[in-house]
Amino acid sequence: MPSKFDEAIMKLLRQPPNPAEKTPLSNRSTTAYATTIPFHLLCWVAVLFRLYTRFRVVREPGWDDYLIIIGVLLNLISLISLLLIYKFGFGTHLRDIYKLNPQHLIICMKLLWLQHAAFHTCAGFVKLSLLAQYLRMFKKGIVRKICIVFLLLTSIWSAFWFFASWFPCFPVYGYWNRNIVPPPKCWGLGYRSSESAMTFMYAFGGSNMVLDTIIFILPMTMYFRKGISRKEILALSCLFTLGFVVVIMAIVRIWALTSHRGDDIDRLDFTWWYPLIMILSSIEIDFAIITASIPIFWPVIVASLPEIFVTHEVHITRHERLPEESSGAGDYEMDRPNSLKSNNSQEGLTWKQANSKTDYNDSFVVDHVMGKVQDNTKVEIQVQPAKNGQWKH
Repeated sequence: MPSKFDEAIMKLLRQPPNPAEKTPLSNRSTTAYATTIPFHLLCWVAVLFRLYTRFRVVREPGWDDYLIIIGVLLNLISLISLLLIYKFGFGTHLRDIYKLNPQHLIICMKLLWLQHAAFHTCAGFVKLSLLAQYLRMFKKGIVRKICIVFLLLTSIWSAFWFFASWFPCFPVYGYWNRNIVPPPKCWGLGYRSSESAMTFMYAFGGSNMVLDTIIFILPMTMYFRKGISRKEILALSCLFTLGFVVVIMAIVRIWALTSHRGDDIDRLDFTWWYPLIMILSSIEIDFAIITASIPIFWPVIVASLPEIFVTHEVHITRHERLPEESSGAGDYEMDRPNSLKSNNSQEGLTWKQANSKTDYNDSFVVDHVMGKVQDNTKVEIQVQPAKNGQWKH
């Protein structure tokens, strides 16, 4: 007896193509490349700056850093799967992929499974990294207790979606091969039916948005701290803005899901309507990772700006001796120039120029200094013994 999935596939294959139908912009591979790769590169830049700061500058890495490393690697796997899937018909109707090359549909399902699994797991690790980071910020008080509670809740949430995305069918390869005997047992995101798959997508999108909102609001309690500086207010405002962008992306992704509330057959045509949601998901997770990393390295960058733009500084002083006829003739004060600090180094370069005259009055000393001593110059000292045992010059 064929399953609901098989019946829906057969109905979908019998549907005639619509010649007036236009391909959405998000269904083009060029759109996916142009929108996801730049944000992903920014994501890696932020993470590398963060890791450099923690491991090389302050030398205090923590669990939040190791969690974000796992998260950014999973995000890379998710992006690669997303970009590769376009090469096998993703962005076109499922019936067209099946009629052109059924093997391409199997590859699409494999890449979709990998993208789903990596994305859902990455979302959990990023949230856990942020909460672990908050525990380093809030050493005591009610906010720390709230962070611990949400750390436990987020761990449970992450574990559930890890299992739901990596094991949507039993056995797992039944996700992309429904013809095995006995038939695979699928649930949730495993497309046992399009209705169950959509329900799980809504569940993830809604719970993900709620957790993101709470996690990004938690550090805003620092606004009410006494004696907060203007720079701290500006930094918190920027952090809140980035977090707000992440929440907005989650809301837009849910809206994109609701725009495809057709019948089971239309919803099963995921290769046609799902590209926009996958692109939004990729950008959303990139912003989340950037938001989690900026507070770590930004203070170091701000403190290093003077050294970045002033790389070498040379101070040259020139002293001229006053003419002898002026008041205080011949006076010259030889002082040490002030040392200059530039780029963590002290350098003071002083060049003094004086004329051929000197500050000595004794002609004998002047001749020695100026190199005018005659070779035949002699100094004679006569010593005669004096009376009473003393010497006389």
